[in-house]
Amino acid sequence: MKKLLLIISLLLFITGCETSSQNFTNNNTNTNENNNSNSSSNENNKSYSDNSNLSESDIMMSKIISLIKLGKAYDTGTYTKGEVTKGEYAFIKFDGSGSYYEELDRAGDIIDNENFSSFGYVKVHGVGEIETRGVLIDINSFSELGVTSAKEIYEKLNNIKEYYESGYYKVGVDIKPGTYTIESIGKGYFAILSGPVGNSDIIKNDNFSGKKQVTLRNGQYLELSRVQIIN
Repeated sequence: MKKLLLIISLLLFITGCETSSQNFTNNNTNTNENNNSNSSSNENNKSYSDNSNLSESDIMMSKIISLIKLGKAYDTGTYTKGEVTKGEYAFIKFDGSGSYYEELDRAGDIIDNENFSSFGYVKVHGVGEIETRGVLIDINSFSELGVTSAKEIYEKLNNIKEYYESGYYKVGVDIKPGTYTIESIGKGYFAILSGPVGNSDIIKNDNFSGKKQVTLRNGQYLELSRVQIIN
């Protein structure tokens, strides 16, 4: 498999951490061989919190690299059938990454694809090739990053506070159920969906200009493009 360069590890190196990304990876490998994943994660979290030179973004980058080493997250690249474990993943953009995701079936036809504005969710079926231009993170591993949602990962990784613009939100996780007013930036698009990319039906969608109200139920997903949530 041909994988892209681990962009986030290079970004970590550029920030001037005391240990190079190559050494950090080697250290993680040694730790993983001698400890189970939970104790490894706890030790990593302790070392990150003790290093006052690291920004919130640096710490999140480091934790994601650890998950990649543990096979709980996947770097940007192309993966053959079975290399990415089946399940639901957060797709996260970061500085220098792309927006595109797709999964193919056994015949090489597209099951589903998406250009993500910021963050979102995908269902991996594990039946064919996967291409991802952002990092994929198993939703069951959020606690190891010290977060509860894809939105929170995106905010920490990109040094953004209270992000409520274009994205693919999971109701009950990224935002609470309820009625929201959304506003387009120029001409915008919204869709309320039943699931993540690769396993969803459209419940309601519209291209619009100006303001609109949407009512969201727990477990639904909200896709926004050129749109912000204002209240």
